[in-house]
Amino acid sequence: MFENKPKFGPEQFPAGMDIIQQGDIPDKFYIITRGKVAVVLQPPDGLDAVIDYLGPGDFFGEVGLLNQSRRMATVRAETAVDVMAMDYQTFCTWIEGSPLVAQEIEALAAQRTRDTGPLEPAPLLDVENLPKNLMATAAESAEKYEAGDRIIQQGEQPERFYIILEGFVTVTHIDTGGKEHVVGHLTAGDYFGEVGLLEGGERIATVTAVTHIKVVSFDRNTFRRWMLDSPSSQDDIAETAAKRRRDTGMLSLPEDE
Repeated sequence: MFENKPKFGPEQFPAGMDIIQQGDIPDKFYIITRGKVAVVLQPPDGLDAVIDYLGPGDFFGEVGLLNQSRRMATVRAETAVDVMAMDYQTFCTWIEGSPLVAQEIEALAAQRTRDTGPLEPAPLLDVENLPKNLMATAAESAEKYEAGDRIIQQGEQPERFYIILEGFVTVTHIDTGGKEHVVGHLTAGDYFGEVGLLEGGERIATVTAVTHIKVVSFDRNTFRRWMLDSPSSQDDIAETAAKRRRDTGMLSLPEDE
């Protein structure tokens, strides 16, 4: 789980390494103290394009954190690079307590968004085959959660499937020895809650809001009707469910003696 202790400290990256990757879920903000990085756009059907270079005193990673969206570009170390890296909670605390800093960062984030254009993630779900008007109705009655709220709890009986409209969540799993593991993070366009509905059994993980969250959810019967009417969605979601089951199952194996 995320701790309240601030996380702000030095990190190093060798030349050629991607510090952040386009399309990833953002988790840190970076200030360069030494070296040079390239900001690279990676269109789905084109060649990489360098749109900027950054050096000591410059920063990056703010757009995704401010907009609660996926990374819109890749940042690659041109030389060996030293940075000061700040986690999401510390970044929020910093800009909330420093209005002038917040204005500067927000202005640059807006400029960078205009320069790159919006990132268009690949569609995850075939929502067109949902029962008529269901998605629109669900969006009108979207559920909202605040940071720290638990949306689903490991061990509960599954009743609903969720699609994230905005915000970030963390996914955790408690193994057979009682140790908690962070399995991953999800954001807008991602979904969760499918494993129990498809495979039966109890929830295999806990999903907790990291920021303000808005989701749409569907009950078990609606989810099953959708899966029957949309084989492509069923295949994609079943594949994701199987992978998540395997990943958490490995965490629950007894440790070697």
